[in-house]
Amino acid sequence: MSGELDPRLLTRAREVVAAITGFRDDAIATEAMERVMRAELTRGRSAGDLLGELLHPVSSLSSTLARAVLVGETYFFRQPEHFRFIAQEGVPGALRRGALALRAWSAGCATGEEAYSLAACLQASLPHGFPVEVLGTDLQESSLETARRATYGSWSRRESAPRLFPLYVETGEREVTILPVVRRVTTFAQANLLAPLPERLGRFDFILCRNVLTYFTPAARDAAITLLSRTLNPGGLLFLGAVEADRVPKGMMREGPPELQAFRLLAPGEPSSPSSRTRVAESARAPVQARRPESAPAAAPARAAAVPPPAPSRLHLNALERIEEGDEVGATAVLEALVRQAPDYLPGLLELALLRERSGAREAAVPLMRTLRTRAERLPPDQLVDGPEALPARFYQASADAYLNQGTLE
Repeated sequence: MSGELDPRLLTRAREVVAAITGFRDDAIATEAMERVMRAELTRGRSAGDLLGELLHPVSSLSSTLARAVLVGETYFFRQPEHFRFIAQEGVPGALRRGALALRAWSAGCATGEEAYSLAACLQASLPHGFPVEVLGTDLQESSLETARRATYGSWSRRESAPRLFPLYVETGEREVTILPVVRRVTTFAQANLLAPLPERLGRFDFILCRNVLTYFTPAARDAAITLLSRTLNPGGLLFLGAVEADRVPKGMMREGPPELQAFRLLAPGEPSSPSSRTRVAESARAPVQARRPESAPAAAPARAAAVPPPAPSRLHLNALERIEEGDEVGATAVLEALVRQAPDYLPGLLELALLRERSGAREAAVPLMRTLRTRAERLPPDQLVDGPEALPARFYQASADAYLNQGTLE
């Protein structure tokens, strides 16, 4: 169906989506809402019918609109540094506190890859038979149905995310199935991060809520973090995305390096000063000598074909490897070269800006974030941007807005 949609209808649709999801106005994809509305009108419904349905706080149309604007990008062992920290620091810490079972929550799990990765991480890090439970929740029931099937294609496996722990078996040329031992300890339920989690679902030692709050308004983000922290056991860890917290949440303290975005819930009466373990971790991260640049290749014969520069995503992966090794100087040099070589490569702009922010150079990070926002705005919001992980352009615009609007990362 062609023609302009009733502006009142779009305004109300935007209000409904914001109330359900907590998304900022500029993070709500207008095109996605218009597609839903036009589909309804094609079925013979009138604009008045649709507007009337949207006046109710809960309706089928409201749910459809909310699902249309959600971003469900996920894959196995995304952000491997979080899983490594849980295995190397989180699990031993919980055992020292006398935990008799460990429970974890993947909040905003989409199609379940993160929840299963978390379960595999815990099982591999604990003595055989130690009780483990993992919950995955999402706003979209259709995504949870995919998660419960526990069968995935090649899109759920990425070169940028190593297979850290036993997780699945190959059941076809491009298909894998989650191991029964992992599947048995993982359950899924529909939940909204802006509402308290039902008490029957219990409390947790680990919560992963990553790259979900990027789209939220500051008020919705703070409310969601408060609700998440209330479901943690004392000493439990909350992991957030790179630009999703501009301060340490109340009643918590940072664990590990700032870029980890990991926060521990303080026990009653525990002071909020850094633990000795955190101080040791910080000292261990003292910058190491940057790698020497590789020697320039010998001059090629005059008629030899020029060697093309590395693909932007390859340079990006090289920088990520250096960051993980503690070589931030070398990573910065690689990312600066990447941005010069491919100025429209959005993931490189974001990575370099975050690296400069973490090193205390906010004055150098802000212009990069502004450039990122400008270039992301030129693309269709749902267009996937190539990189170590394919994310829609609106993710990069939302990340830049979140950074520029919410202040520095602590």
